[in-house]
Amino acid sequence: MLGSIITPDLFASALRMATPLALAAIGGTICERSGVVNIALEGIMLTGAFFATVMTLMTGNPWLGVLAGILSGVAVSAIHAFASINLRSDQVVSGTAINILALGVTGFLMESLYGHPGTTDPSAMLKPVFKFASTYDGDFLATVWNWINTVFFSHTPIVYIAIIIAIVAQWTMYKTRWGLHLRALGEHPRAVDTVGVNVFRGRWIAVLMSGGLAGLAGANLTLEQVGSFTENMTNGRGFIALAANIFGRWTPVGSYLASLLFGFADALQIKLQIFRGEINIPPQFFLMLPYVLTVVVLAGVIGRAVGPAAVGKPYEKE
Repeated sequence: MLGSIITPDLFASALRMATPLALAAIGGTICERSGVVNIALEGIMLTGAFFATVMTLMTGNPWLGVLAGILSGVAVSAIHAFASINLRSDQVVSGTAINILALGVTGFLMESLYGHPGTTDPSAMLKPVFKFASTYDGDFLATVWNWINTVFFSHTPIVYIAIIIAIVAQWTMYKTRWGLHLRALGEHPRAVDTVGVNVFRGRWIAVLMSGGLAGLAGANLTLEQVGSFTENMTNGRGFIALAANIFGRWTPVGSYLASLLFGFADALQIKLQIFRGEINIPPQFFLMLPYVLTVVVLAGVIGRAVGPAAVGKPYEKE
């Protein structure tokens, strides 16, 4: 049975399911490195998923849907930025309010635009980037190629875009002046202000970037994984992305790798449900796996993970 579970499809599925988590987690990393907690990732992902589907259904072009998802994410994150940075409100409360608002607004617009709650009609989806033939003829080299082809070359564009974003964001954060300023904003904003860097502007840019990435994560859910929008379809992924950010030590590549772990748990629970009759375990146990893993990871890491010193603290210019 183990050979039926550990297949190239399992790892390919893990990579696909990790993508929205990774995009949101990298956005959370950028945001928290600037000193702003973005609990609103869940609501931003949901908004991005909704508007990506709406635009795709209207135009038939999924790339315009991706753009709509990103822009909607930026727009929602602007609300969080204004409340957290300009009004100096509690960042956790602001993010929680946005999550509730996004759930209500998407449900309301769903009924207003389509006349019913639940799920939209199927929309056009983004196609896989590569189309290499797979073979299962028993030959060793053919089997190796099948693993490589399935795991690495069977994915849609945003899966590869997420990998590129993780690498570029890691390099930018630690090898450029902007990255130095970003990290300083979350550690000692007063010192950054003293040398002439605008703290408010720097934090605004970081929050908007996190919103754009979370909106892209939502677009990935609808336009590459599901093919339609369903109310509350993010189903806690924004909070798992926050856990991946902490587990990844507030680094883009670390957040991506942590997301792979959660993505693998999600893919594994789906795979195991196929064999639940053979192993005699209730199906609810498998559905719990990603969330149990989140709790276990945070319980083991949270005490040793030290975030930016000024994260969550509003800045007041003297």
